[in-house]
Amino acid sequence: MLKHYFKVALRSMKKQKVPAFINIIGLSLGIACFILFLFYAVNELSFDSFNKNASNIYRVYAQFQGRGGEGDDYSTYHPMPLGPALKRDFPDVENYIRLRDSWGESFVRISDNDVRRVKVSYADPELFTVFSFKFIYGTPQKAFENLQSIVLTQSKAKELFGTDNVIGRTIEIKTEDAFQPFTVSAVTEGVPSNSSISYDAVCNFHYFETTKYGQGSVNEWYRSFLQTFVQLKSGSGLPGDVKKLAAFRRKYYPDEEQEMAKAGFKWNHSRPIATYGLQSLRAVHTDAKLGGVTVESVQPKTIWILLSIAAGLLLIACINFTTLAIGRFAGRAKEVGVRKVIGGERRQLIFQFLSEAILLSVFSALLGLAIARFLLPYFNQLSGRQLIFSFALYPKIIWMLIGLILIVGLLAGSYPALILSGFKPVEVLKRKIHVGGSNLFTRSLITLQFALSIGLVISTIIILQQTKYMSSKNPGFNKDNVVMIDAADIDTKKIYPLFKQALAHNTNIVGVAGADLGLGEGEGWSKSGFEYNGKHKDVFEFFIDNDYLKVMGMQLIEGRNFNSNISSD
Repeated sequence: MLKHYFKVALRSMKKQKVPAFINIIGLSLGIACFILFLFYAVNELSFDSFNKNASNIYRVYAQFQGRGGEGDDYSTYHPMPLGPALKRDFPDVENYIRLRDSWGESFVRISDNDVRRVKVSYADPELFTVFSFKFIYGTPQKAFENLQSIVLTQSKAKELFGTDNVIGRTIEIKTEDAFQPFTVSAVTEGVPSNSSISYDAVCNFHYFETTKYGQGSVNEWYRSFLQTFVQLKSGSGLPGDVKKLAAFRRKYYPDEEQEMAKAGFKWNHSRPIATYGLQSLRAVHTDAKLGGVTVESVQPKTIWILLSIAAGLLLIACINFTTLAIGRFAGRAKEVGVRKVIGGERRQLIFQFLSEAILLSVFSALLGLAIARFLLPYFNQLSGRQLIFSFALYPKIIWMLIGLILIVGLLAGSYPALILSGFKPVEVLKRKIHVGGSNLFTRSLITLQFALSIGLVISTIIILQQTKYMSSKNPGFNKDNVVMIDAADIDTKKIYPLFKQALAHNTNIVGVAGADLGLGEGEGWSKSGFEYNGKHKDVFEFFIDNDYLKVMGMQLIEGRNFNSNISSD
């Protein structure tokens, strides 16, 4: 019987090629848009779920009472001794991972004539046994077997050496004042797009402990610059044990409250002034309060807003499908009459028309998948993500698509099926039945379709205007014809004056200035605070030289520029 229904459906579509084509194209475009947003949403909400130990991995954060009645402050950067102390003091802690993010790009030397810049991170050897990154060459257990081992991603290995099989090859990294040789011990696949931790090259953290900065930080509790993760035993209650975590904080910062009281800080004594907390790995990406690790976090409401927009587009396509289907099925009234005369039941006719609608939605979904796959690179540019069209990576998408096909088919085919199957054979054969036209239901559908379309058009115009405003708004400094040079990892005091003097003789260069940080995303920041009128104020610091304001075209509202002869400036 089912085979018969699909045969009839195919014959019907063959007979009415143009209406069926319009139906499929319209619905496939709606499905394609929805699939792209669905991939984005599933990717964002499934961050870090690929890790087999995800349910037992937590990120450590510090929570501080807010000053002057403000909300609490949070920090995910910690000192070096925190990880070892957690494992030593809490039996529930099986492993700890200290991750030092890449501070900009380091100088990397492949050969004497080949020096490049690469983002280099440092992590404890347990990184690849706690987290589930896939290896192409090498093993997780031997990735950091030696002190000066380095693990590369497949893409970075090909970029540096022209091939990915580079086990045993040497790469020199400038650490502090000299190049040090590192041996490639493993190559991993590209980091999954739904991973909070991202890296190009990662070195053994125990080597970092031997550097000048690392040696000075091994037992230093007041120098916070690392992300710290812990793997707990299954069923551990430590994440919810507020008292234990607060006592742990007091143990290693015994004078914290006295020092804050001396500074005039007032706090609610019913709870600790500062404590530690454990954030589930799966919550890292969607908890904007704490921020991401190496990938920017996202607010869940943003995901749902985007999905709502996609659902609106799909609903418009479904309404269009339904209204066209009413007209397409109208010419089959006689068929319904004949079927009923020869004994056809209403439930059989309903199943027949619903089968046709679902078959159309299947064709539309297949075409929509092809369109979505074609548009994915452009969508990645728009969303700032590197999504991969992979059902293996996103298995949830499979049953979501099956559900989508059924819902769209039932939603779009129910009304025509119920109307046509309710015809009386005598009235149909005497041509007393008219299908389609203007009735309350079709008018409501068209009104809703236009309302959604107009809403989307207005929203698009507003977004475009806001984007234009942001791109054309003067940020307070010149963006054009300004080149920024990253001078990290060099002897600035020695090189910068010589470099500035050399550039001064070039007639194409109007001015040269220096700053401790660059402008823009990923350039870092410096923050401190002060008390003003009894309230604490936070300020972001930016250290510059005397020529910076002039070169960047910044306008002073009051006061004067820095004077090199006045040290208090």
